[in-house]
Amino acid sequence: MAASGLNASTYDREGRSHIAALADYAMQLMEQMKYINEHSFNNFQMKIGLNMGPVVAGVIGARKPQYDIWGNTVNVSSRMDSTGVPDRIQVTTDLYQVLAAKGYS
Repeated sequence: MAASGLNASTYDREGRSHIAALADYAMQLMEQMKYINEHSFNNFQMKIGLNMGPVVAGVIGARKPQYDIWGNTVNVSSRMDSTGVPDRIQVTTDLYQVLAAKGYS
C-alpha cells in the first residue's frame, strides 16, 4: 500500500500534485515489473487500484508499532486491486477526472 498527501507538507489541495505523483509511482511500478520479467525470465503480474479520499492514520501496536491508514478510501482501493485486471491500473471516477484534467490517459 502506498499513500500520498497525508500531511500538510505533501497535500496539495489546489494543484493535486500529490495525486499525480501517486499515479506516476503506479505507472513506474508497472514499468519496473516489465523490466524484472524481461531480465529474470519470470511472468510476475501486478494489479493496482487507485482511489482518493479521506483516511484516518495512526500507529498501532505496543510491541511492534506500525503506522497504518484506515477508511473507506483504503477499502475501495483494496477491492479494486483484488477485482482488477492483471497488468492494469484501475482508478475511481473521481481520481480519473483529476488525472484527465492533468493530461493523463
